[in-house]
Amino acid sequence: MDPKDTPTAAVLEQSVLARTERDSAPLPVTDELLATRVATAPGLVRAGASCWDHARTPIHALSMESAYADHRLLRDLGARGGRFARSIDVAVVVGAETAGVPLAASISLTAELPFAFVRKPGYRGHELDEPPVRGADVAGRRVLLVDDAISSGTSVERFAASLASVSAEVVGVFVLVDMRDVADSVSPVAAALPTDAVSTYLQVLDLATANGLLDPHLQKLTVDAIVNRWSDDDPRWNLLPVTADGPLTVPLREACPFVGASTLADVPDPRG
Repeated sequence: MDPKDTPTAAVLEQSVLARTERDSAPLPVTDELLATRVATAPGLVRAGASCWDHARTPIHALSMESAYADHRLLRDLGARGGRFARSIDVAVVVGAETAGVPLAASISLTAELPFAFVRKPGYRGHELDEPPVRGADVAGRRVLLVDDAISSGTSVERFAASLASVSAEVVGVFVLVDMRDVADSVSPVAAALPTDAVSTYLQVLDLATANGLLDPHLQKLTVDAIVNRWSDDDPRWNLLPVTADGPLTVPLREACPFVGASTLADVPDPRG
């Protein structure tokens, strides 16, 4: 499909990209358009088999950082997050290392709020007593935790614990993609925190399909596999033999280490 013929292209012609030289301020961007721009960012949706937490799909992996390549998109994502930050009255925007840092910085600039980032739990740097948070002081302040995605909420829970250890109060979470719609379970901490996102995982797949990035039949099967939790021996896995590198020579359930399936080490490379 010619990119110029996609619904996105038609909308973008009259969107934020259509700016005059005299007007450097971002034009209004609807939430739906922003979600479409994220889903169609080059490289963000990777068609083909992939594994998630070495347990099961999503089959279509997402490279969230691809959304940061376009400075205009990153700016508008910051504006979207800034709107949420102001609505919950935060004092500091905190990026989760590493994929949450660029987005948090953009939100900080847009909302004109102090910026900090929280290290991955267990990080060991060059200092003997490496602080878990760098940047603005967060002690005793309401903070917005920013990451690229949320799924089971385990990472959010660990980052929130790191922030609590320096007396910060996490009052909300902002992410590019909320993947709780396909998670088996969500941690109590992540479930309780007010969370906003540009899109959900299933919405990303829908938008990518609508814009010609995913085959509709393949997308329908993969969504069914994710939502309905296909068992490892479900014969329908054999209907999903395509990866980003071409057809698999083994069933997908064997190439991807789902629970009960062979590990990747035991599966021969289909490319030889």
